[in-house]
Amino acid sequence: MKKKLFLTALFLNLSVVPSIIPPYCTFTTKVLASEVPGIQPYTEETGYKYKVINGKLHKRLWSFKYNKWLEPKWTLVE
Repeated sequence: MKKKLFLTALFLNLSVVPSIIPPYCTFTTKVLASEVPGIQPYTEETGYKYKVINGKLHKRLWSFKYNKWLEPKWTLVE
């Protein structure tokens, strides 16, 4: 009698559990757009700094993100 009751309870338990699991709980993986190589979420902010040397205007590229020069020397603005 106990064995029959146990088997009936086990059968009912196993038949009810799959219907409770929602359909969005699948175990497949999807690649997100942010994981695709080549897409960068941040951009580097750059701009030119200007300086007068010997009465002539020069410029040099500056990185505002890293606070450093991106060009090795000043170039003459024509």
